[in-house]
Amino acid sequence: MFVAGLLAAALVGRALGGAAPGTLGLGWPMIVVAGFLVGFGTQLGSGCTSGHGVCGLGNLSLRSLVAVATFMGTGALTVFMVRHVLAGG
Repeated sequence: MFVAGLLAAALVGRALGGAAPGTLGLGWPMIVVAGFLVGFGTQLGSGCTSGHGVCGLGNLSLRSLVAVATFMGTGALTVFMVRHVLAGG
């Protein structure tokens, strides 16, 4: 049902005249590549961000603490770079 909901949301978004939600108007090849990259990152990180953040930290896992710190630090650095360095000020 979850996957059916994802597909239905994309179809409804497209029917209403916009890009499919979350695609930013990208073509299907780029969306497929992005999906593979998410899967690769999940495999490489031994779990998804929410799994490490909710379950891993709840279990006091040092591995999850390092993973969450890495995710959050990378996210903060990305926002800084996009808003202040690439935007010109």
